[in-house]
Amino acid sequence: MAAVIAVAYFVILSVAVGLYSKRKVKSVNDFTKSSQGLSWILVVFAFTLVPLGAGHTLSLWESAPQLGASIMWWGIITGGIFLPLMMLWFGPWVRQTGLNTVPEILERMFGRAFGRMWSGLNLGQFTGIGAAETLATATAIYGLSNGSVSFTACIAIALVLIFLYVYFGGILQAAILNVVNAVVMIAGSYLGLFMLTGWLLANVNGWEGVKALYLENGTFEMLRSFSIGNQTMWFNIIIPVTVLHCAACAVSQNMNAPFFAAKSEADCRKGIFIGIFFNCMASVPWVVMALIACVVPSIYEPLGGDAAKLGPIKLALEALPTPIVGVMMISLLCATLSTGGATVMANANLLTNDIMKNALNPGMSDERKMRLMKINVIICTLLFAVPAFLNAVIFPVFLWCFSFGIPVFVVYFLGLKFKISKQAAWITIIVAYIVNFWWTFATPSWAQGPWSLNMYPVTVVSIVLGVVLTAILPGEPGFLRHSTMEELGKKGA
Repeated sequence: MAAVIAVAYFVILSVAVGLYSKRKVKSVNDFTKSSQGLSWILVVFAFTLVPLGAGHTLSLWESAPQLGASIMWWGIITGGIFLPLMMLWFGPWVRQTGLNTVPEILERMFGRAFGRMWSGLNLGQFTGIGAAETLATATAIYGLSNGSVSFTACIAIALVLIFLYVYFGGILQAAILNVVNAVVMIAGSYLGLFMLTGWLLANVNGWEGVKALYLENGTFEMLRSFSIGNQTMWFNIIIPVTVLHCAACAVSQNMNAPFFAAKSEADCRKGIFIGIFFNCMASVPWVVMALIACVVPSIYEPLGGDAAKLGPIKLALEALPTPIVGVMMISLLCATLSTGGATVMANANLLTNDIMKNALNPGMSDERKMRLMKINVIICTLLFAVPAFLNAVIFPVFLWCFSFGIPVFVVYFLGLKFKISKQAAWITIIVAYIVNFWWTFATPSWAQGPWSLNMYPVTVVSIVLGVVLTAILPGEPGFLRHSTMEELGKKGA
């Protein structure tokens, strides 16, 4: 019943908002950029919910049994550091360029080959992220059905929901849905967490009983690991999450799409505190429920090897009335579907604009481009299914996928604001990617502790090579240092 409530909510809402938005979509520019007409309230919610998804929900609650309460730093960092950087600086910069995609900006700075290289990589990178969102959505539906619906069918349902999120009205549809779903997401998850207190009092002597279970298991330190003095937390969570979000996401199309669509640079910056609130608060209920589920025997023992993945859902089903479970799962799907929808939209835009049009058919008409965009929304949604069937733990997927953006961000930032050097950009990218593959598939035996994570050597190599080579190799002034838009238009022609 709870699964039916959650799925029906999104089907009805997505179709209704989609049909409303469709009336305002007359061209591909409307579909992908809303003809640069998004007001600040639509921009802030269109953007704020994109970094959520599996990264703030399933990824965190899967990791909570090993990393404890410290995993909540993921949400705090994205809300408190990444959002302000994007809304105050990186987002307005892409709006200032007047272009359509991040690869287009890179192409203007470093040439066609570089831009198309990032189109392909960004498409592959966020297909992995989209698969994670599909998996998180399918897991929620599977858990709600108590296994009565096959996991394959749950993946199919998840793909349909992601598809419906953007198909009719594009960025405008997603933005309106996000305004509604942001409120539902916070209200639903915290309502469920509040109502959990009664079940805890009846079964484990309340919240104090949960603490007692941790003490009994000798794992009470997991509840203290939120302490800022915990070195493991710093090197395994805070630093990696900060670098990966602030670097990789700043050059991803799905994170920047709302800023390309904003009415003005000022509309990119308004509402920053609203965005911070929603992003920081979104993950807390799910981490708390995971920490409860992993020490209450009646919850985790029947789940066996799936305890980390299904624990919070099992706890909700055991402890809460069916309507409240449905509301909680709607709040969970608000996060995963907003990210999944934004990702499929961005991937379809890259495939249509940067690969099929710019690379293969520069003279393509707007009408044909619009038809291709709709077809590519379907194709990019289906691509999520392939890695989703692998059913992998999501946290390593994020580390792997996001690491590709680190060297791109370094040369992108330098090229926008300081100096464009094509030679420096290519050398930095090639060397950083070699290091990335080396550390991922054949980590050196001497790389111990934090240095065993691919993110650290990739970041160091990217910054050192990017800065030094840009400084000493020939180049020209940064992209945004040109005095007129005419100059920007001539760049890379």
